[in-house]
Amino acid sequence: MCAAALPCSDATIVGAAEGQAPIAAASADFPIAADARLAGDAKQTRFVLDLDKTIQFRAFALADPYRVVVDIPQVSFQLPAGTGAAGRGLVKAFRYGLVMPGGSRIVFDLTGPAKIASASVLDAANGQPPRLVIELEEVDRILDVRGALRRVAHNRGRVGERIADVAIGSVKRGAGS
Repeated sequence: MCAAALPCSDATIVGAAEGQAPIAAASADFPIAADARLAGDAKQTRFVLDLDKTIQFRAFALADPYRVVVDIPQVSFQLPAGTGAAGRGLVKAFRYGLVMPGGSRIVFDLTGPAKIASASVLDAANGQPPRLVIELEEVDRILDVRGALRRVAHNRGRVGERIADVAIGSVKRGAGS
């Protein structure tokens, strides 16, 4: 049964063993996110998402409240329960999920102003899976606002550009962007 506000899916339900919840069978070959972790401190924080294949992404920072948003293609999040509830360093917590058919999102709630120092997808190497890596750096609120104003003034002539993309922080485009 599909609710009017929810998109219907062509996923089928696989029969569950007695005492287990049914599991939705994937209707397509979506990338799988198997693990996520945070490392760092209040000055620099790194997020790593282990995947089974490389993906494209778009990352940007927002203010009021401070957040970093990472848009990715639809991913099957097979992360342990409670992943993202506890933060570390510049990240208070993060959440993730499907935002539309074909698209997933990761949202980081930050402890204060920060910029995206680097963002990339690493290919599988040395026994490690492909990984999405986002590195955040603390920025001073005054410098953050001045930088945002300079970027807005610089981008003023661009038609259709969203202020959120230029307002706070910067993105160093990586292999996956």
